[in-house]
Amino acid sequence: MRETLLLKTHAICLNVRPFSKTSHMVTWLTADHGRVTTPIKGAQRPKSAFIGRYDVGYTCELVYYARESGGVHHIRECSPLAFREGLRATWRGAEAAAYACDLTLRTAQPNLANPALFQALGDTLDALQTSAPHETSLTLLWFESNLLRALGLGPDFTPCAHCPLTPTRAFSVEEGRFFCGHRPSRSARPLTLALHADIPALYLRFLAQPLTAVLDAAKASPRLDDLGRPEPFPGIFGLRRFLGVFLSTHLDLLPGPRRTVLDLLA
Repeated sequence: MRETLLLKTHAICLNVRPFSKTSHMVTWLTADHGRVTTPIKGAQRPKSAFIGRYDVGYTCELVYYARESGGVHHIRECSPLAFREGLRATWRGAEAAAYACDLTLRTAQPNLANPALFQALGDTLDALQTSAPHETSLTLLWFESNLLRALGLGPDFTPCAHCPLTPTRAFSVEEGRFFCGHRPSRSARPLTLALHADIPALYLRFLAQPLTAVLDAAKASPRLDDLGRPEPFPGIFGLRRFLGVFLSTHLDLLPGPRRTVLDLLA
């Protein structure tokens, strides 16, 4: 007989999909056990104890029976801790939250704790409830930057000590570092992007500051782009392009969904 263990943890609901006419299959990012999937039988029946207790973006206290073999775990209790009703008051917040949860669903590892990713997603969902339109895209860029670090896949922006410092340098996307003639490349023709110094600086700022501090600085910034749109930090549009290429290369993600979401939010 396979042994099970009763576990209690905080969890963010990432995805809800039909399992049968009355049941759901729910995927969570837990604080202590990584990505977890639980079926909720009879969830859509009128007398179900789970009605209204979970939805995408909710943070819940989850009690479930963990199977040692992994796979699907059986849920016992689910109590909402944060509804985040603001995400359902604006389409931009709902769209951005759905993207952040889906990106986490595709990259988080099952049954492997990642507290940094759990914290970053929770902070992102909280901020999206009240973000202004231009702050919504900025919030997603902050989340993508911190997701890469939490996964251990962030770019290495350390400059070569032997190369002269210039405003723009070639970055090898596949190797995740600046292209340099002093270090051999694994590829005969590595894919490179020309990065202005503002892009690495903004990425590192996102890693160094909490999201609330970044958004407060954005609100206080009077900078506008050439079209009169808010551009609180130099390099923000370059970072958007860079992260799109880097994510698709290192996480094997199709670029279309991300491009669609950010274009809608623009």
